[in-house]
Amino acid sequence: MTTITFRRSVAASVLLTVLLHLRFFFTPLTSDEGGYLAIARAWGHGRDLYRQVWIDRPQGLLMLFRVWDNIAGGSTTSVRIMATVFAVVAVVAGAFIADALGSPRAGAMAAAFVAIVSSAPVLEGFIANGELLSGALSTAGLAVACLVLAGRCNLKWMFVSGLLAGCAMSIKQSGFDGLIAIFVWLILALVVGWRERRYVLRALSLLVGGLATVMALLVAHGALTGWHDWWFAVAGYRLDSRSALVGADWGRLFSTADVAAPILLPLLIGSVACGVALYVAPTRRVRPEHAILLIWLLAATAAFASGGQFHRHYWITLTFPLAVIAAMLVASVHVLWIRSALAWVVIFPSLVSAAVIIGLPRDQVPVRASADPRSIIDEDMAKWFLSNRTNAKWFQVNQPRPATMYVYCASAAFYGNALEDPPYPYLWFDGVRQVPGAREALGAMLASQRERPTFVAMYQTPAGCDPSGVSEKALSDFYRPLTSVRGIQILVRNDH
Repeated sequence: MTTITFRRSVAASVLLTVLLHLRFFFTPLTSDEGGYLAIARAWGHGRDLYRQVWIDRPQGLLMLFRVWDNIAGGSTTSVRIMATVFAVVAVVAGAFIADALGSPRAGAMAAAFVAIVSSAPVLEGFIANGELLSGALSTAGLAVACLVLAGRCNLKWMFVSGLLAGCAMSIKQSGFDGLIAIFVWLILALVVGWRERRYVLRALSLLVGGLATVMALLVAHGALTGWHDWWFAVAGYRLDSRSALVGADWGRLFSTADVAAPILLPLLIGSVACGVALYVAPTRRVRPEHAILLIWLLAATAAFASGGQFHRHYWITLTFPLAVIAAMLVASVHVLWIRSALAWVVIFPSLVSAAVIIGLPRDQVPVRASADPRSIIDEDMAKWFLSNRTNAKWFQVNQPRPATMYVYCASAAFYGNALEDPPYPYLWFDGVRQVPGAREALGAMLASQRERPTFVAMYQTPAGCDPSGVSEKALSDFYRPLTSVRGIQILVRNDH
């Protein structure tokens, strides 16, 4: 395959990625997307990150949403465009990894595999989640490192690889898989002697230097924000409550595995079959750099497991290494019809799955893709709120500001759709239930004459959100029923 053919194939895969994402430009925001957007906006409006608005993610994710939202002028649809841009980055990066470690044919095939599998709607591959955003940058960082090792880029580019790895981890803590892959391989190269010692030591220093640059910025901002608050949000909370070791949801692992299996198993089976055939072939060509792929897959598996909650989009982390490995192995098959048949076996389930969901009515897409009907409810709730918030009769007593609304106690996409800064720091159910002091702060807000919001939308029950009964009493004492939207009761303050 010539260089021009390779580039055209990658460009075709980029176009395919855009087409697979296009349908979802016109479907509702998910809870994560809306919550990230709302927190980024509130931070931009002067709220203290990790105090007045809280999230268990590093600053890079919120900065990304904040900058993108400013560029897009507050458009919620633009969030999906951002997701598509990062998906394209992953496609191109996967192509260059396979090209650098294998051949242009492998690179072209990797671009197609990554485009199709990582976009799988049943894995929420179309949303701007941490797995897609950080995974794309992690894959890009690994691609740069592979190009350096292949002699196509100057060694100084290893610093850029470290920068990209740091940016990936600044979006989601588990975005370390690409970094681990190249770091461990360089250590092995140093021990085994795959590369000249001076070369490896310089590569390691540049890689770590790039990573340290990003980490230093995060730590410096964390110290200025409030060291204790920042450290608890990005590390302490997960170590205490949400990881594979503490508070893991193993039941969800098995339920989402049933959804992911039709997408990922063909990649795995095809890779194993081709790998066995390649191993027994007398002309097999295995280079030390190929170990990078196996280390990458192991690191991605560790990243996948580390969060412990196993939502559907967690599986996106595994699609990048699996797609590239499958492409490398399938491309090594010399017989054209066998290679083509294997490629179709690998991608066909993902294409069928995508076609089914793309063809659904708009209000059915969130139910099938995310198993969460709240996305549509959040949109309608936001429309109701926006049409009522500026009505003078709902203004806060003795305060010249429009009405406010609180979603009790978790459906974060409402705030993103309503362009509304959250009145309460914790937007996700686990945060309300598990962060120390969160439930007490909820009861205090609802009981405060000054702070309690005008409207409360009852998405969950008081017993489920705050078993202490404090917030339930405040709702009973200071609110009365007003109306309902899609079956969700809306309460209004008694003093209106």
